[in-house]
Amino acid sequence: MNKLKIIFFGSPSYSVPLLDRMINLGHDVQLVVSQGTNKTRRGKRVITAIHEYCLDNNIDCITPSTFDSETFEIIKSSHADLGMVYAYGKLIPEDIINSFKHGIINLHCSLLPSYRGAAPIQHALINDEKFTGFTFFKIDEKLDEGQILLKEKYEIKEIDNCSSIQDNLTFLATAKLSDAITKIINNDYLDSNEDIRTSYARKVLKEDSFFSWDDNVRMIFNKIRAYHLWPIASTELFNEKIKVIDADYLSESHGLPFGRIKEFSKKNLLVTANGGYLSIKKLQLEGMKPITNVDLFNGHSKFRDRLLLDLSDN
Repeated sequence: MNKLKIIFFGSPSYSVPLLDRMINLGHDVQLVVSQGTNKTRRGKRVITAIHEYCLDNNIDCITPSTFDSETFEIIKSSHADLGMVYAYGKLIPEDIINSFKHGIINLHCSLLPSYRGAAPIQHALINDEKFTGFTFFKIDEKLDEGQILLKEKYEIKEIDNCSSIQDNLTFLATAKLSDAITKIINNDYLDSNEDIRTSYARKVLKEDSFFSWDDNVRMIFNKIRAYHLWPIASTELFNEKIKVIDADYLSESHGLPFGRIKEFSKKNLLVTANGGYLSIKKLQLEGMKPITNVDLFNGHSKFRDRLLLDLSDN
């Protein structure tokens, strides 16, 4: 493959491997565009993982708040052959798309046209999908639309959560990056498949994270997996607000009231739900640090005592 001049658009840590792979393939990354932030931590401005990677590797990186005329001129003057987007976080306007000789490739973590939008992995988990995947496509001015270059399916495992799926899809897609670039240079696109369902994965909101114990136990489990990083699945248990970070479940019919303690020991914290029991592995009490179920059992707290009391009342 010929060496290309490329501008990369990305922000979070999981987009770093794709940028790194592009450089290792020998392409000339002229410029990187990332999200800016006003957040600070201990007096130091917080920057994206992509921006930090660029600083460590002496790569020019800009963080425009908008695609104004100055930003457009910086990108246009680079005379880049190709753009590459992975989790940048903003729509790229048409005039910038058209400034690239071969256009812009976007990597999206779904099998397009299913789950277009901001949170495809989270919605795939919430909807109990058996498969997801990734898609490389040539972008246009619409959201996650354009001619598809290649896609690959991924089987969602029971041990997966949003973080592990994101990492696995990134790993698989990084291995296919060279193929995607070759395809766009050669205008080699997949035929559209009208039988594939089009769906949208809207942005996750904080209020999406709440669940009730009368919800189906499998749905609760999926919500915990989907919101593992943010906003983290939350509920109330004996008037205590808790976040459930990691859990498993048992599907089993029972006649017990929902939200009661089935087992609480060094091995298990089982709570009754609709259609079975949720096995809580890691949780966070309000205003406290995350702890495991074992930490909770071995500790000394009113909440621990309340769970043991409910267990003894059953």
